[in-house]
Amino acid sequence: MVRATLEMYAPPSGGGTDPGPLMDEVRMQFNPAELVLAKGAAWARHTVRSAPRTAVPEFTGSRPRVLAMTVLLDGADKRGRSVDARVSKLLECCAPTESSIDAERPSPPWVRFRWGDFASVSFLSYMRKVHATYTRFSPQGSPQRAVCEITLEEIGGATKGQNPTSGALTSRRSRTVVAGDSLPSIAQQELGSAAAWRDIARLNGLHDPWRLRPGAQVLLPGHEDG
Repeated sequence: MVRATLEMYAPPSGGGTDPGPLMDEVRMQFNPAELVLAKGAAWARHTVRSAPRTAVPEFTGSRPRVLAMTVLLDGADKRGRSVDARVSKLLECCAPTESSIDAERPSPPWVRFRWGDFASVSFLSYMRKVHATYTRFSPQGSPQRAVCEITLEEIGGATKGQNPTSGALTSRRSRTVVAGDSLPSIAQQELGSAAAWRDIARLNGLHDPWRLRPGAQVLLPGHEDG
């Protein structure tokens, strides 16, 4: 039988989306009875008080995958040994590693769930939550069984407009359109040259510089768009 494992990787030492070496792994004593995988999309509506109907939603990006599972840890297979150490290893996934603290880039380890060739649930992620419930104890008070609820969230990769070193989104100015605005007038006011309206049009996918919807947000080009 193929056992599921949770791999723990050192976080990137210099930023980016490639993890460091494998630090440790937690081999599941019992395979999960079920896995819950979720992914969503982000949409936004730009409302205008004078509009009689709601605006068409605008897609703003994909949300990360989230994987949830329940893991049973039982010390009965080892003559009643404590499960405390195995629970602690899971909890360590929520705390920064010593090496990342020394490098002044504190980060918990990155993790990846693996179970045979089940590719959809195997992705680099961080531990969002560990919730342990201890259900059996020895006469001396040592925990011998624990039910752990684990939630992993996908880390993903760098996207356009994202700083690949820090992982932070670069700042982007925007302008709210008011009645009477046009792309040349916005370019003159915000960029100092009406001729820059083509850069604004290209950035926002606009074709008519004179037809703008009041209340809409228009992104303004920055140095990274030059």
